[in-house]
Amino acid sequence: MGGGNTKSMLAVWKEWGLDKIIKKAYKEGVVMSGVSAGAICWFQNGITDSWDSNLKLMPCMNILKGTCCPHYDEEPERKPTVKKLILTNKIKNVFAVDGGAALHIKNEEKFNSVVFKKDKGSYEVTSNKGNLIEKIYKEIKLL
Repeated sequence: MGGGNTKSMLAVWKEWGLDKIIKKAYKEGVVMSGVSAGAICWFQNGITDSWDSNLKLMPCMNILKGTCCPHYDEEPERKPTVKKLILTNKIKNVFAVDGGAALHIKNEEKFNSVVFKKDKGSYEVTSNKGNLIEKIYKEIKLL
């Protein structure tokens, strides 16, 4: 799936029944992939800029459990938004993906970070006593 406006994309998919087709394909073993909005659409929630004013937590397709945030290192408001959502207990954790990286998920388990650019990665972000912890996934480098 490509990127774009998550809110609009999911609304169109639902209107046309494409969300059901995608879920059925996933259950039948079709390999899925996506970038930006097309990456967060698989999760329960995504952190998106689909609204003009600021980043928001948005319900997505709920194929994969958890919340995903793309562009983690590329857009300056991403990390503070993740921190705020975790520290205010709106979410427990975030799967964050830098530009130039991808989160590889296999059988609903976070598996690897596929890296196509130097110093990039995919993380699970949690907190411990008010401090954010970024656990980087095992890297597969495609440099």
